[in-house]
Amino acid sequence: MPPPLLLLLPVVLVLFADADASPSACRNATCGDVPVAYPFWLIDNSSALGCGYPGLGLRCVDNTTLILPFRTHQYRVLDIEYGKHTISLTDADMAHPDTNSSCPHLHANLTIDDNSWLQLASSDSNITFLYNCKSNSSLLSSTSAVKLTGCGAGPEHIGTSYVFLDGWITGEAYDYECETVVVAPVIDAHKKAMVDAHGGLPPADGSFGDVLSAGFELTYSAHSDKCGKCERTKGWCGYRHNETSTTMDFTCFCDEGPTKSHCGWILCIEGFINAEDVSTIH
Repeated sequence: MPPPLLLLLPVVLVLFADADASPSACRNATCGDVPVAYPFWLIDNSSALGCGYPGLGLRCVDNTTLILPFRTHQYRVLDIEYGKHTISLTDADMAHPDTNSSCPHLHANLTIDDNSWLQLASSDSNITFLYNCKSNSSLLSSTSAVKLTGCGAGPEHIGTSYVFLDGWITGEAYDYECETVVVAPVIDAHKKAMVDAHGGLPPADGSFGDVLSAGFELTYSAHSDKCGKCERTKGWCGYRHNETSTTMDFTCFCDEGPTKSHCGWILCIEGFINAEDVSTIH
């Protein structure tokens, strides 16, 4: 009779082969030219499950534009680097009809909690936009202020708008009676290249719009105990509606079906497992 270890080896090999396959409910997809794979997932209004991390659901618009809904705002996905765990985004406002390259009209600040799955990357920097300010004499004297042009006409644009490239304190904007203050993340290298190209502060042309359109980066990581256990058993972390459909429950998607904890097999890689131990593994 073959030793117990030899009996187990085919079983272990089959388990590894099956575990590498994507669960049928969590197949990868493509929107435009951006692949969507775990831990990201496409939001499907007709389905009650999402195969990925909470907050990393993406919406595919017209099969061409991939959108990340974040809080109450939306960001267009430029690229996802799965090997580097980064996602490149640009503010969806850049495609809004009232936005032009000379006066990018942004409407929301990007605020990220410390416990979020997404965090700003080390490659990011900020530029600050002040819209429709009534008092402008002090702002013009700032060495880092650029007066924006082409911000529109009419009673809603009676003030002056500015952009700051440094770490300007947005709270001081209230002293200048600015209607809106938006701090926008950009790639620091792009911002420095814009300044270097003009030998200092760039003019109020399309440079700022170009830098914003080039986007910024967020990193993503898994730091959930439940998700970690699911992944260690070759599952995919996700959430789906519970029986009452009022809340979302954590779900581990496995080849054999979804569970509330982990997949059925936990393999110990540190040592050999003989056939007599198989019945004790759950």
